[in-house]
Amino acid sequence: EYMDKLDELKRSAEPIVRRSKEDRARAESVQAVQGAINKYRGLVQLSGERFSHIAPERFAKISAVCDELELWLTESKTKQDALPKHAEEVLFTADLEARQQELTKLADEILSEPATAPPREENEEQ
Repeated sequence: EYMDKLDELKRSAEPIVRRSKEDRARAESVQAVQGAINKYRGLVQLSGERFSHIAPERFAKISAVCDELELWLTESKTKQDALPKHAEEVLFTADLEARQQELTKLADEILSEPATAPPREENEEQ
């Protein structure tokens, strides 16, 4: 009977503990996502010679993903901030991390495209 009651109490406390952990980790995750957005926006805006070989539409894709992610982040954060601490979350750190990874993967893939070497002129002396 004692163990049953203990299990019942643990089950009722699990959501509270989870929400508390989520709340503590959320601010750091939001900052990380915003930092990634700022990083890639900065790289796109200040591309210069380093990325001159990358087509402008590829940069536009990074910018569009940054804009979309920032809009989602702002809306989700506003909804989350309006909720009381005991309510079920709408903004999870796992979602934040997944979206940040998507942005990082896409942007790094585009920004790491190698510059195409100029075509070699073949020696016609043969």
